[in-house]
Amino acid sequence: MLLKGKKALITGARKGIGRGIAVRFAREGADVGIADIVDDEETQKTVDLIRAEGRSGELFVTDVSKTSEIGPLYDRYLGEFGRVDILVNNAIMPDQSAGLIEMTEAFWDRMIDLTLKGYFFMAQRAAQEMVNQGSGGRILSLSSVHGYRAWPDDTAYGICKAGLRRMVKSMSVDLAGYGITSNCIAPGYIDNSLPEDDSLELPPKTMEEIPKLAPYVGSHRGGVPSDIAKMAVVLCSKLGDYVNGETILVDGGLIASGTPEIA
Repeated sequence: MLLKGKKALITGARKGIGRGIAVRFAREGADVGIADIVDDEETQKTVDLIRAEGRSGELFVTDVSKTSEIGPLYDRYLGEFGRVDILVNNAIMPDQSAGLIEMTEAFWDRMIDLTLKGYFFMAQRAAQEMVNQGSGGRILSLSSVHGYRAWPDDTAYGICKAGLRRMVKSMSVDLAGYGITSNCIAPGYIDNSLPEDDSLELPPKTMEEIPKLAPYVGSHRGGVPSDIAKMAVVLCSKLGDYVNGETILVDGGLIASGTPEIA
């Protein structure tokens, strides 16, 4: 088990990538707290899946776009788990698209508050705890291929995801000597659809199912949450000791291809 005995906190783990990471961490021996703004059947299912791996799992209902809720979140989390060894920033807005001309200030503020400001202050508090604990740690944020190039209607989203790539570089410098790494994963096309049965994820889509991607994905299939979860385990375990301040693309070759037509 690569994460045996570790205590992880993951934001935005109701389904998809967040759920995939949470369950994979539990399978690798970590106890996992999830922070999400939604408390419903799907969020509780994530907790149940963590516990089914024989690990502790708890939900902390929190809006991490509000800095006033971050301190109380950590207080509750630490009261339950005792320490934080791993933070994964994964919270996202359900609607990520807004064109430059039509974008409202409210949309801009919400995107920045959640996907950049929220990630920063979640990471800052995690770093403070990790420094005080004196045993190192891992801070992982989910960026995106949208942080590498522009698509229509992704201005605010793309700015945030590009900002995260720069953020982890500064964090790796400021936390030098503490044994804390700070990295990003940048997913490409990932199918976050929920299976109708008890499966964790659907099978990867074939190129016939997503023909617009076919010329641009060298791996010749769609991505699934477990593709991201496996990389998260690497970066958050001993395997990732010497990776710091980096963003790892997990996109099947999407960005390498140039992707001139993909929306």
